Amino acid sequence: MYNQENKYQALASWLNYRLDSWRNHRNINYIPMWDEYYRLWRGIWSVEDKTRDTERSRLIAPALQQAIESSVAELEEATFGRGKWFDIKDDMLDQDPSEAEYIRNLLQEDLEKTGCKDAICEVFLNGAIYGTGIGKIVVKQSIERSPSEQQIDGTMATTRTIIEYPSIDVHVEAISPKEFLIDPSANSINDALGVAHEVIKPRYHVVEGIRSGVYMDVPLDGDYDSVNFGYDPDIKQADESDSVKICEYWGKVPKRFLSANVDKDDFEYTQKDKDELVEAVVTMVNDEYILRVEENAFLMEDRPFVSYQHDIVPNKFWGRGVAEKGYNPQKALDAEMRARIDSLALTTTPMMAADATRLPRGLKFEVKAGKTVLTNGNPREAIMPLNMGQTDQTTFMQVQSLQNMIQMGTGAADTNGQGGDTASGMSMMQSASIKRQKRTLMNFQNTFLIPLINKSMYRKMQFDVNRYPVTDYKFVPYSTMGIMAKELEMQQMVQMLQTIPSDSPAYNVILLAVFQNSSMHNRDQIVNALMQGNEPNPEAQEMEQAHMQLEMAQLEANIAKTQAEAQEEQAKAMKHQSEAMINQPTELNMQKDMLKLQKDSIAIEKGIADIQHMRSETARNIPEVEHLQSETILNLAKAEAAGEKKQIKTTFQ
Repeated sequence: MYNQENKYQALASWLNYRLDSWRNHRNINYIPMWDEYYRLWRGIWSVEDKTRDTERSRLIAPALQQAIESSVAELEEATFGRGKWFDIKDDMLDQDPSEAEYIRNLLQEDLEKTGCKDAICEVFLNGAIYGTGIGKIVVKQSIERSPSEQQIDGTMATTRTIIEYPSIDVHVEAISPKEFLIDPSANSINDALGVAHEVIKPRYHVVEGIRSGVYMDVPLDGDYDSVNFGYDPDIKQADESDSVKICEYWGKVPKRFLSANVDKDDFEYTQKDKDELVEAVVTMVNDEYILRVEENAFLMEDRPFVSYQHDIVPNKFWGRGVAEKGYNPQKALDAEMRARIDSLALTTTPMMAADATRLPRGLKFEVKAGKTVLTNGNPREAIMPLNMGQTDQTTFMQVQSLQNMIQMGTGAADTNGQGGDTASGMSMMQSASIKRQKRTLMNFQNTFLIPLINKSMYRKMQFDVNRYPVTDYKFVPYSTMGIMAKELEMQQMVQMLQTIPSDSPAYNVILLAVFQNSSMHNRDQIVNALMQGNEPNPEAQEMEQAHMQLEMAQLEANIAKTQAEAQEEQAKAMKHQSEAMINQPTELNMQKDMLKLQKDSIAIEKGIADIQHMRSETARNIPEVEHLQSETILNLAKAEAAGEKKQIKTTFQ
């Protein structure tokens, strides 16, 4: 079935050289601690947990378990508690906002259909236990089936059948840190030379891949180095003859190694930096044979892994989880409680001392409830309990102190602690916890959630072109606060409702916000009902609008009238002011009036003199006129006497 020749032996050697170094670094520095954290979370006792040789109790206190599960529950509620756990915003002004909302709903539906929420919850758990949560984005092609009812040709009858159609699904898988390899010098997946995911799979997975053409035809009978997954009592290792080790590498690879039959001894090139590096994916089986090798075919040439640190460790890829923060007080608490239980066993069921000479021969001495012990002589002299004292009661206080230390270190809320009996005390405790969880939420949002949505959207745009158009969108997470923050907000808003009158417009707004932040199963129905109740009646709204328009018109008329009256009064005032200024006597005006009077008097005197002169001239000319008149009368008389009929024109000057 397979070709015996290893065509990519140089690439396999180059890759193993680096993966071995990365694996050793992880196994030495992190795997032992991760095993401890896992056992404490599961409550599994190990001989390594003994603090003294005489210790007999195997108790593990659930304080750290409660802290881990509480932190994970808060992260889950903060992410998925509001229904919408991410949002899509379009930064293109010419796009319809409803299109972005449609794409968001479609992507969320597709991701939830493939179990994305369950995978993210498992990532949260890994982050709380190991300090780092890792997810892998996988694109798969599947066949969707849906029932359909179709009409039978030529008849009125119908038949029910199944319709099959291809579907491109984007899956999110939670990756255990024990299965993940990364360049130790890198702080993030994108900055690393490469990353790898290695698992033990049944042989048929590879066989099916070879038959379908996904993998190359290679031998599968070789031995492989076991993957150090650490302590896990639930792992049932399959027969080595029926299992293979698969290592999937994503990262930089020498470009010339992508071709087959490269000299196997030429993989030490990196010391000289001769060749070009390209983004590629390489799948290797049993640390020897290459199953698949090709350049990164994704649209953005990105790596299909996302991760977040539960608590940031500067300049490190591996973060710090809840288990690490509560590890030391948890170990001290376990030692204290085991010692107390061992002491109680000695004090409640003490050892007995017996005189062998006074016991019957062959008697097996045992202390049991209701058992009769035969003695030779007085039983009080033959049997005597050994007094081991009393268990120190201060150990109970020490246990409480250690529990408080775990809560202090992990940020887990203690509902039975001091200050939790009153509303103000609970608010203070919640406020302190919010500050801790907010940092983890921001780490998850910026380094895991946003890249996850981006990469998932890119895969859909590339492989599901009919349903997802290639458009420039911005992806924004919808929720950024934990459940405690929402509960604190709800408490504050409920207190505000008690002080605001029910007829106030702010009352309905706050009431709506209370139900929007709640986690009730019928929250959406209540919110929709409140929003519909807050909407006004259209007829009443129109009447109110018309009434407001009339009031506005009346108000505008009153304003106009007031402005006109004000302008009129202003004009009158300005007129009076000008008249007062004109009529106000000044020295200059008086001088002008005196000069005018003088001129007027001179003119009057001149006029009187002219009249007197005219009168004298007239009196002097009167005799001449009278003489002229008498001559005229005489001439007329002569003319009449002479009988001349001549028209005479007389002119007086």
